[in-house]
Amino acid sequence: MHSFLVEDNQKLNDNTLLLTLKREPSERPISFQPGQYAAISFYHGKKQSPARCFSIVSSPTEQNRLQFSTRINGKFTRALSRLEPEDVVNVYGPFGGFVFDLTQDKNVVFIAGGIGITPFMSMMRYAHTLKADNNVNLFYSSAVETGIPFKDELVNIEKDLPNLKTRFVISNGDITDETLKHRSFSGHIDPDLISKNVDGQLVDYKFYICGPPPFMEIIKNGLKKAGIPERQILTEAFTQATTKQSGILKSWPANIYAMGAVGVVLGSLIVTASDLLRTLPPTSNVLPTKSSPFLITNARQEQLNQIVNSISPSPGVITVPTKNSSNSTTTTSSTTTSSQPAPTFAPIYSAPISTTTATKIP
Repeated sequence: MHSFLVEDNQKLNDNTLLLTLKREPSERPISFQPGQYAAISFYHGKKQSPARCFSIVSSPTEQNRLQFSTRINGKFTRALSRLEPEDVVNVYGPFGGFVFDLTQDKNVVFIAGGIGITPFMSMMRYAHTLKADNNVNLFYSSAVETGIPFKDELVNIEKDLPNLKTRFVISNGDITDETLKHRSFSGHIDPDLISKNVDGQLVDYKFYICGPPPFMEIIKNGLKKAGIPERQILTEAFTQATTKQSGILKSWPANIYAMGAVGVVLGSLIVTASDLLRTLPPTSNVLPTKSSPFLITNARQEQLNQIVNSISPSPGVITVPTKNSSNSTTTTSSTTTSSQPAPTFAPIYSAPISTTTATKIP
């Protein structure tokens, strides 16, 4: 988590908010890539709000400032619009794989619908700051020409760096704005419109799409019908209810939490198994067979031998034949008396020579 302070909170138009945060001197900079998003929360008095995700619109090159933009259309965003300078905002992240790679994406087409422009603003600002030579074509769809957020900034970026081109597509009404006249079209974005306004073949481009899900579905299906491989199409749904991302990389907080939970479970199982192995008694590595159905360890054999040999024989007990030092067998088969020396009993079990040999009970 990173703590920021509100620097500025302004409306770009009637329903679009631009929140600018500044880094506290003691807080480390947040590292992110152009196109990623973060979750933010703030305080109502002493109570902290839930966290909600928004695309970052500032460039990763800005170390001390962080900007978010959103439509004001709900309880959370209305409360967000009322934040004042120096209010504390907590930032979690960054997240997401909807990322513009300057080193690999040399020919790209950005397609934005409505407030889906926000991740592309971070990408355009980043490429502009670094004076990138990538061939970037942004197609920005809006219902009407009035109130298009970031319009003037995008026009100025193109004037400064002509390889970062923006084309506005207005679906309703006439185009009267002089700023838009030479870079705008009426209607809807489709592969034919894109093909007429980019250099070369469409298959040579990588496509990034962000906007409402129906908008993205139409654009994606049109590109696929035009022969664009799906691996060259990266999408991100700009809605909090059904946030989805497709393409070469998916990186959502839920995946991180799930992986963490799996790691905890696996770690617990390993520790439990290790404890059980330490507490269970050792077992012999020799399995019973038909010829040796009863197995016994050397240590246990010696204990039994000592117990048997320590018992004095009762009168009338016939001793088991034993071998004397000359290897001749003698047998005692008379009734013993108290004056006779105590006979030596042979052990009931003959101790095995090694742990891998077991002796059958006679």
